[in-house]
Amino acid sequence: MSEEIREGSIVRYSGTGTVGTVRVLKTEDDGERWALLDSTGLYYHLSRLEPIDRLPERREIGGRSLEEMEDRMKAEEERMRSVKMEDESVESGG
Repeated sequence: MSEEIREGSIVRYSGTGTVGTVRVLKTEDDGERWALLDSTGLYYHLSRLEPIDRLPERREIGGRSLEEMEDRMKAEEERMRSVKMEDESVESGG
């Protein structure tokens, strides 16, 4: 490993690409070393973490920009409001 990982290091977990900042380093009795990441609240084995220079920007989610996702959420909220309004006027026979 070219750069030592320590508390405050920004790292990427090679298994899933999860990134975060190391909050706690822990060494087990058997010598295994673990790092707690702030982004997940989980411990990761140090051998599976790689230091990176900075956190990546989260501008796209599933191929869509943040703005597109916000527009889609607003449209869905509006659709749900209109369905609720229609539902309130339904009478049951019974």
